[in-house]
Amino acid sequence: MNNRLYILKKLTAAICVCVAPIALGATFPLSSNDWSNPEFQERFRGSYNIDTEVNPSITSEEKKVFDEMIPMLNNDQTEAAISRLDGYITEQTNAAFDFIYANLHYQTGEMETAIQYYETAIKKFPNYYRAYLNLGRSYVNSSKFEEALPHLLKALAIKPGDGNLYGLIGYCYMNEDSYASSLDAYRQAIMLDVKNKDWKMGKLNCLISLGESNEAIALLYEMLKDAPNNAELWQLQANQFLNTDQLDLAAANLEIISEMDASNSSSLSLLGDIYINMEMPEQALRIYSMSLDKGIDISKAIKIATSLSNLGNFDECKEFVGKLKAAYSSEFSEEEELDVLNLEAQVALGLDENKEAAEILEQVVDKDPMNGRALMLLSDYFVREGELSKAFFYAENAAKISEFEHGALLKMAQIKVKEREYQDAATYLRQAQGIKFQDYVADYLVKVESAAQRTL
Repeated sequence: MNNRLYILKKLTAAICVCVAPIALGATFPLSSNDWSNPEFQERFRGSYNIDTEVNPSITSEEKKVFDEMIPMLNNDQTEAAISRLDGYITEQTNAAFDFIYANLHYQTGEMETAIQYYETAIKKFPNYYRAYLNLGRSYVNSSKFEEALPHLLKALAIKPGDGNLYGLIGYCYMNEDSYASSLDAYRQAIMLDVKNKDWKMGKLNCLISLGESNEAIALLYEMLKDAPNNAELWQLQANQFLNTDQLDLAAANLEIISEMDASNSSSLSLLGDIYINMEMPEQALRIYSMSLDKGIDISKAIKIATSLSNLGNFDECKEFVGKLKAAYSSEFSEEEELDVLNLEAQVALGLDENKEAAEILEQVVDKDPMNGRALMLLSDYFVREGELSKAFFYAENAAKISEFEHGALLKMAQIKVKEREYQDAATYLRQAQGIKFQDYVADYLVKVESAAQRTL
């Protein structure tokens, strides 16, 4: 993998989602199992129906109480239904009433009470399918996935599950980081309930977590057919395209997000980085410039400009820095101001505007005499100008800064070689090797020492 692509993939990992954070690798809300969802309410109320094989049967006397409550249950008279059962339920009453009482408290969001009465119903009727299902669902709503899973699996053992049960099992496994098991459950859930968005999102989470990028891409195509304006899905697919080295397709997705006006500075920066990797600096400049309008962090903008300069895109870097200064110069810290001046100098040198570069660098050194980068660039400039004494002066000052000492010593040695002062050059090379040994420097040192011997 080339270095540019490696850096790009690291950036992608850092910028998972650009528009709004999606809950991959964490708990995301189960919209299909929320009480505000009418379909869920209908499914939930269906749990009141009697199935004597996996739910307790009731006597004729108990049926009278049950019939009395049906209008309350059907008309959302939850508090009235709870009041009717308060004091009615005992250790001897039918498990069905404990179950109903638990359901009513589930509807009001009182999960601890719901869990208590589901468990009581199961003690009274150990094969109670719907009590196991709703008990597991209650634990899920309380984000207690480890506790939920055994009850959901018990429900599955009692009776073949529907898509909802498999989906809840997948959701629990996913939140326990058991992605392979979760993926199996989600596949079954989707087969039984193909339109459920929660289960598809869960499956996508698992595929991404398991590194199955190609299958994730295919699933995202399917999801985007149903939700073409969902910028999160376009971003997720762009990330997977990057994982499979499909830079052109990743760029296309990010352009779509931009056209939707759903991008932010991070996604635009990522798109610009892709264009740089595709050796399209003009397109990168267009996108990077857009990121300035989205309130990009100044330090990030400076890194972008530095990348453009380091890759030799000097014209684009010069234009971008100009726009950066126009937008944010009043907000620069002293350090950022110096960084920008250094960049301008580096760009000027790259464009052979050497005199301008030197003037900028001297401004930097005036403001910050120990700015190693500026000192090294000034040394380079005066070497090219043939003013070796000035070049050595700036390199010698840079050598006083630990971060630049090694490079400065090598620069000092090169200057002394140009001046045919080989003994001094050898001394600086040995000092540099003492800081960081390098084979090519060792070879160079042998040649310099040989030249020094010849001058004796």
